[in-house]
Amino acid sequence: MKLFDSLLRVEIYQILYVQDVFSRYEEFLAGVTRAFDPKILFLTVIPLVAGLSTTLYSKLLLSVLLTEYANTFAKWVLAEDRPFWWLNETKEFTSLNRPKIYQNELTCEPSPGNPSGHLMTSTTYLFVIFSVLEEYLRKYGRFPIVMLRIAYYSTLFFISVSRMYFGCHFLHQCIFGVILGIGMSKVCLSHRLEKYIVKQTGRKRVGFVVLICLVLLGLYWIQKLMGIDPQWAVKMAFKWCEDPFYLKPTTTLVFSIIRLTGALLAFAIVGPVQKAKPLNMKLSIPMVMAMMAFQWIALDNTPRYYGVVIYYLYSLVVNFIFTYGFLRWVPALAGQEIRVSRKSKTN
Repeated sequence: MKLFDSLLRVEIYQILYVQDVFSRYEEFLAGVTRAFDPKILFLTVIPLVAGLSTTLYSKLLLSVLLTEYANTFAKWVLAEDRPFWWLNETKEFTSLNRPKIYQNELTCEPSPGNPSGHLMTSTTYLFVIFSVLEEYLRKYGRFPIVMLRIAYYSTLFFISVSRMYFGCHFLHQCIFGVILGIGMSKVCLSHRLEKYIVKQTGRKRVGFVVLICLVLLGLYWIQKLMGIDPQWAVKMAFKWCEDPFYLKPTTTLVFSIIRLTGALLAFAIVGPVQKAKPLNMKLSIPMVMAMMAFQWIALDNTPRYYGVVIYYLYSLVVNFIFTYGFLRWVPALAGQEIRVSRKSKTN
């Protein structure tokens, strides 16, 4: 434990170094950390893929959902501090030599720090997208592939820098997020997994979702029985965040589980989409954009004054409806038949 605290002490100075070197690029780093927020990816970037290809959206959705579940599980099990509160709680520093790291509204996230959700989810999301692009660009030679991989790792580098700059994560939490993200990507993109899920009935897939929820619920209550408050990170964030208004309930682990469960239930009912009609993008893109706007409006009007149960149930239903819509309604209304001419048939 002493050795680990010494490591975190060194990583605090790394954060201070990053904050000093990249201070003039704060707006850019803020844009990066906002753009690759798992919630923003889930509500904007990923749905846009539904307007381009239903099969790609299906692969991306499965990968991101399972990765976020894994991230939630790992955070609860590892239960690591975030830099902005560890620095104030640790005995590695005294009141005389305790440094102060810069924080703003992007810093104060009320969840455990390891692994980084930004890095883990973004690694998976980019891995899926770049794998598709790499397959397409392979026919143009090696140079585009090399440039694509440079872009991939450069993006992960800047996400890591942004998370350290705002005091959200230690360096090792960023690295661990990337490693787990790559691992989850390869598992989720394996044809065996997809074929296995396709073979299961809708009831079995829903049962699998219920099993995941029961595992996380069990982990929640095991912590309580051990005398550990599962919401300890929320309390630490409130204690050491400079402005409590920076904190958002949508960044807690419990809310994340609710959001993921609503989406995964929709995916379980529809099932992985391996083959789908090509989309008429003149219809699919406007349709997806409209659905995204309605989803944002629905989430912004989540009832907050009728108790926790209503709050969570509403969020679950909204995420279920719109995920189902992207998977089922968009291809049903904007899918176009491939017409084969008589001439091509005879050939």
